[in-house]
Amino acid sequence: MNLEIFREIASGRPGLVLCTVIQVKGSAPRHVGSRMLAGPEGLITGSIGGGLGEATALAAGREALASRRSVVLEVEMQGTEVEGAEMVCGGLSRVLVEPSPSPATYKALLERVARGERTLLVKSLATGETALLGGNGEWLSDRPQTLETSTALRVLDAGRATLAAGSELFLDPVLPPEKLLILGGGHVGRALAAITPGLGFTVTVADERREFLEAERFPAGVATRLGSFTQIVASYPFDLSTYVVIVTRGHLCDLECARAVIGKPYRYAGLMGSRRKTRLMVEQLLADGADPARVDALYAPIGQEIGAETPEELAVAIAGELIAVRHGAECLAAQRQARREKRGAP
Repeated sequence: MNLEIFREIASGRPGLVLCTVIQVKGSAPRHVGSRMLAGPEGLITGSIGGGLGEATALAAGREALASRRSVVLEVEMQGTEVEGAEMVCGGLSRVLVEPSPSPATYKALLERVARGERTLLVKSLATGETALLGGNGEWLSDRPQTLETSTALRVLDAGRATLAAGSELFLDPVLPPEKLLILGGGHVGRALAAITPGLGFTVTVADERREFLEAERFPAGVATRLGSFTQIVASYPFDLSTYVVIVTRGHLCDLECARAVIGKPYRYAGLMGSRRKTRLMVEQLLADGADPARVDALYAPIGQEIGAETPEELAVAIAGELIAVRHGAECLAAQRQARREKRGAP
């Protein structure tokens, strides 16, 4: 959705207004970094939560277009009456409303994303100016004087938009499209490939068995790779927007995949298996000399704990975990500790 918004802006279409959630306090319908693009005729694409808050942002957008000045809008959701008109989510959202965003800035941003590069958008709430920082630490425009490059790079590495402490700068990482590599085209791999394209992932399924990669088993647009898992992992374009799910036909193939993946850059890597199996896998990876921190960060056993049993249920549990990682959900820390305890880790 973000790339669709950026393409609209880069096209130079006149009269556009970009609305971005820059801060959330309490409960709110959308997370920080959520965007909505509007024009003179109203909403074009995206959402910052719908309802009264979105309508208020659209009205503010029309005023911003007329004044040609950015504005920060506060949307309160502290209503106490269910039958009243006020929103009752229980929180507050701050929304940056920008009239006529620069097509050149977003064109440059899209060019970097197309090359698989991570880029940081830095927006000044005071002046409305936007700066760009590449993942290599190179500023593509003037660096804001109140922002250290090291601080900006930490935010970019974390991949989560934030309002910089003590300043009026909004730091907004833009990552390449998220890729999901499913290692194993069996029942669970097939079920996961059926639902994850709709969640915004570019999906590839890999297996050593040709019959498990037949096109009719997967939705249109899902890519397949046939060969040894080690070779497939070696040739796959890993980056920090890559998610890897290991669901092969047996523990030896799982171990082959885990050994090949553990040293690669990725956002998420998960391994399906019982408590005993995943404990043995973790112990073997450590014995191999793999980085203990990366081994500990493996999602093994994989998936949210929802009592899933069937391939379709397991796919939902795994997809839920991918979504949680995408948004840095608060539940992840507790779940990681529970996972350690489940497989008997110290």
